[in-house]
Amino acid sequence: MKKTGLLFVMALCQFCLLYGQDAYKQNFLNLFKSLPEIKTCEDSYNFTRCADNSCSAYKTAGESMTAALKELMYAQIAANNSITAASPMGNMTPDQAKALSEKMKKMTPAEKQQWAMQYAQGMMNNDPAAHVNRDMDNTVVNDAVEYITGRLEDEMNVLPNPMEVPDNLIKIENKYQPQKETLLLNFQTSSGITHDPSSSSPYIFGEASDAQIARYNKALSDWKANIAEVYNAEMTEKLSYVMTKTRDLVAKYSTTEEKIGATHYGDDAAETVNKSHLYNAHKTVLERVMGLYNNFDSILKDYSARYTQLKNK
Repeated sequence: MKKTGLLFVMALCQFCLLYGQDAYKQNFLNLFKSLPEIKTCEDSYNFTRCADNSCSAYKTAGESMTAALKELMYAQIAANNSITAASPMGNMTPDQAKALSEKMKKMTPAEKQQWAMQYAQGMMNNDPAAHVNRDMDNTVVNDAVEYITGRLEDEMNVLPNPMEVPDNLIKIENKYQPQKETLLLNFQTSSGITHDPSSSSPYIFGEASDAQIARYNKALSDWKANIAEVYNAEMTEKLSYVMTKTRDLVAKYSTTEEKIGATHYGDDAAETVNKSHLYNAHKTVLERVMGLYNNFDSILKDYSARYTQLKNK
């Protein structure tokens, strides 16, 4: 029963590859080109609002990466289980795969189990001893696979520290903490109130004279102007750090992506083992691009929210 269920999942993965999904067929490093130049929290606010569609390419890149990751996961499963070339479904056209998919939606559980058993039998009828390396004369595929496995295998298998970027972003924020504390102390001294204006909770006056209210408003205005400059500097340093990491990533993986692209992102490889190497390398690059892209996006949203908070005080 477990084997039947696995084969059924494998078959569905094959369907996803067979008709129409190709978000993964691109050089992911190029997605960094859509990162905007942001200098102030107000810039971040205006950009994330996307009132003039200026961020459409940025948002499209994010959506594209999400779709590509899903597709590559299916591709990897299919390649690892030798479905693409070795199974009876390997020669199906997209229309045939789609028709079978629709037919299976109407099957009862018993009919699906019977189909999976027939599918398994078809896989076992393939004779491994008769196998010939179909990529033997494919120079482009062999060059790409050799580069990936020979030069990058060790590096690909060593996961980067997932906390490196977040930790450094926290260090940058901590660097500006003394300035924030000084501005808070100045505000509280000038206003005569112990409230923290960076808090999301508004200050509610009890009984207060016009002079006290004016004193508070003046202190708040000064604080807002000064803290905005600190936020701008802090955000700019964070974005600069992330951009440095993106340039490092482009330098490290440009050749990898070029060689994968030369194989039409694995389409030119007939051997499933070669497809698996190409998909895995491509997925590795995508995951690292997504990590930095998400860090960049998180910074934009954070400082856009801070600008909104200051604007509404």
